[in-house]
Parts: sequence; C-alpha cells; structure tokens
Amino acid sequence: MPERYSTKDGMAAFGLLVNAMSGGGDHNAAFPRSDAEDMSCGARFIPGEVTLARRAGQTVRFISSCASCCWYWEMPDGSRIYHFEGYVHDEIGRHNHGEGWSRTSTWAGPCPHCGNPFTRGGRVTPEEVANGAYDEVQAT
Repeated sequence: MPERYSTKDGMAAFGLLVNAMSGGGDHNAAFPRSDAEDMSCGARFIPGEVTLARRAGQTVRFISSCASCCWYWEMPDGSRIYHFEGYVHDEIGRHNHGEGWSRTSTWAGPCPHCGNPFTRGGRVTPEEVANGAYDEVQAT
C-alpha cells in the first residue's frame, strides 16, 4: 500500500500548493487536500463525485490496499468508486487468460493478488460489494 507523499507527482504538489493558498482542508476548497493526498499515493485522477463530496464536507476514504486495480474511494453512502488504469486491466487479462487476451474478447477477471472482482473501475453499490458480484456487461 503506497504511503502518502510516496509518489513524487507534479499534480499532487500543485494540488497541495493550491489547497494551502486557499486556506487548507477539504470543505469548499478549490483543490481539496484529500484529493492531493490521494494523488501523492499514486492515484492518477480523482473522480468528480469524490471531489464534490469532499467539498461538501463529507468524508470519502481512499483505500489502496493492493495493486492500483483494487484502489477505490469509499463514498458516504457505502458505495465504492474503483480506480481504473487500462494497462493494469490489460495485465490482469493476460495473467488470467493468456497472452492472446484482448479487452474486446472478455472481462479481464479478478485481481490475481487479492481476488477483487471489481477490476474494471466504476461505481459499485454496497449490495454488489457485499455479494462480491460484478455484472460483466457493465461499462466503465
């Protein structure tokens, strides 16, 4: 699991600077501090829903316990928004299905490290999390 500030990223540094210049914190911030800290852990983007919830003063947790295919933001309603990196998704597909696999052939499958079934990114409801099921037709 990456530690805060372990990724030396220009966007994370910019976010921390903008946050500090606008008073700090998350509530009503131009660039919420938590967004910048997520980037400093390696997240390449922050979903708009996450930023809006943080600006509204809600608590959103960034969980990065495995590979980047398993990173997610836990929203106040219990749903999760999974991070998605195309190249990581492709690596999972090749690992699970062999070198000839492509995104158009079938779902990549679960994370080979922890078994997480939500490797396609996107929002997952609390019910889907509890069941561990993922609709293969759902688009990212």
